[in-house]
Amino acid sequence: MDALIASLLIWIGSHSALEVAGLPAPTIVEMTPLEITRQVHRLAGMTLAPTVADTRLFGAYDPHAGEHGTIYVVRAESAPYADEFANHLDNPYFHERLLHELVHHVQFRSGAIDRLPCPAAAERDAYRLAGMFVRERHLRDPLAHRASLLRMLDGC
Repeated sequence: MDALIASLLIWIGSHSALEVAGLPAPTIVEMTPLEITRQVHRLAGMTLAPTVADTRLFGAYDPHAGEHGTIYVVRAESAPYADEFANHLDNPYFHERLLHELVHHVQFRSGAIDRLPCPAAAERDAYRLAGMFVRERHLRDPLAHRASLLRMLDGC
């Protein structure tokens, strides 16, 4: 996992203006879809724990958990096409999900988050970079509505 995180951080640095040099890697915690749903609710300050997974949620970043922040991500074996990989961590669809959350890590740790006009801008950058990552690999975009989502996130 360390090599994967390092390569994704380098990719982010080479495809954006985000500064990745010297940034520590976050802790990565793989979870089930229901655990991710509950974690997102906790991070949002909601006290009622959901009993059903929100299948639209794949990850979350908590900059205050752990020494260098923590990324919670749906387990690699749950990513699209996971059964095609002997090692689920080799799946580029898992990489795309992890990359999205790593963008948030870089935004926070580099201070870029403080220069963004609104929270939607942070999400826009993460979705945009993850889309670039998918296109570079000539993969089918797992977010069929990415273009619409990016337009929606454009208006701060």
